Amino acid sequence: MRKAMAGAVLCVLGLTGCMGAPLRYGPSEPLVDTQVPIQQAEEAGAAQHPDAAQHLEWARQQTQGARRLIEQNRRDEAALFLKRAAADAELALALAREAPARAEADQVLQQVRELQQTTVPAQ
Repeated sequence: MRKAMAGAVLCVLGLTGCMGAPLRYGPSEPLVDTQVPIQQAEEAGAAQHPDAAQHLEWARQQTQGARRLIEQNRRDEAALFLKRAAADAELALALAREAPARAEADQVLQQVRELQQTTVPAQ
């Protein structure tokens, strides 16, 4: 009876210890998480804006590097590549969203300058 009770306690303690262990992700989960900001940047037109396109390309390269590292079971290094890829993709997205606003602001500024030139100063 005591042996059975001791075995049950050890089993419960073992399971409890496993629950506290860090959860390991599958090989594709972090890659999928990185694809979301890359896709958002693509949809926002990052490829049409030079700065955004450069960061988008870097994000793609980092993702490919992470894939190779995951295949080599070098998950810690792959995680760093994926963080960098996500940061580059998010920057590409921000730059792509900024470009139309900047173009509109430049256009309004040009209109203001034209109006200033055509206005006769009051005397």
